[in-house]
Amino acid sequence: MHEQVQRRAYAMWEADGRPEGQDQAYWFKAVSEIASEAAKTVKPPRKRTTRTAKASKVA
Repeated sequence: MHEQVQRRAYAMWEADGRPEGQDQAYWFKAVSEIASEAAKTVKPPRKRTTRTAKASKVA
């Protein structure tokens, strides 16, 4: 993941004209972007349904 963040931060930095002194800002933007994309792939847990008691059979 480190390399993926590094590549994304560098690409954003280059696209913005390579401003000096903004390395952390681009790093955190890249982390946020990548985490957001990863979160979209996670399935939410299924809701558990409550079980109903089976009716006892009267013989």
